[in-house]
Amino acid sequence: MKKLQAFFSHFQFRSLLKALVATLILSFLYNIPYLMAGSAAIDPRLFYGIQVVLSLLSSIGFYKICTLAWTPDKEKLTAGAIGRVLMLQGVLILLVSAVLMPLSTVFASNVPLSIVVQLVSTFVLIVVIPFQLVYYYALFLGKRSWKDIWGFVRAVFARHYRSLLNVYCALILAVMAIDTVTGGPFSLAQGFYVPHIVYNLLYVGNPMFSWMYMLFLTVGFGVPLSSMFAIIFLLFVVGCLYAYLELNFVAFVQKECVDRGTARTQTHR
Repeated sequence: MKKLQAFFSHFQFRSLLKALVATLILSFLYNIPYLMAGSAAIDPRLFYGIQVVLSLLSSIGFYKICTLAWTPDKEKLTAGAIGRVLMLQGVLILLVSAVLMPLSTVFASNVPLSIVVQLVSTFVLIVVIPFQLVYYYALFLGKRSWKDIWGFVRAVFARHYRSLLNVYCALILAVMAIDTVTGGPFSLAQGFYVPHIVYNLLYVGNPMFSWMYMLFLTVGFGVPLSSMFAIIFLLFVVGCLYAYLELNFVAFVQKECVDRGTARTQTHR
């Protein structure tokens, strides 16, 4: 509880400004091809391929955004770091798209097994982002061997798993509550169907998606922007709020990792 109070009472802004601008720009660059592909009459398999490619590319952008939040210096993206970022994203894509979503469909009529899938999906929803950020921080510290990376992740979670998961759960619940009102991708209006929420987190989890989706629909159907200005502006503000909260969580993860005694050495800069 103390960690949760400390997180919400010590928000940063100036130190996260570069990361915030990068988040908005990269979200824009991701959403344009995603929405265009989604609205086009293309083969579903092709659209899935586009989703996978965009998700892989977005993981590199996400790692870059994290480094901007963690250091004022310009961080170079090395081939080793990019390779390991892509590997983790590939595992997440397989887990969600090839395991959880198909199982949720197959076992939809089997209540006991459906509950098991829901529970597993809930665990993934709660753990995946904190795990991903600690994994990224290990790469940020210059760790490249799998033994060093997993050892670092285990050590951080062994000491700080409660604070990391408590803060993240508070954030995801806040996002779900707001999206339920605004009709965002994490809305609970249709029920708490966790595999679909995890799927949305993987593919449309960037903070500006709802704003760009509404803007895309408005322009696509020829609706005057003036008549939709209020809702579009609201969604833009909500997207900026999401980005700001998420980046503060990224900074919070760094603090928890450094508390373990993993301050970055000069050789890693």
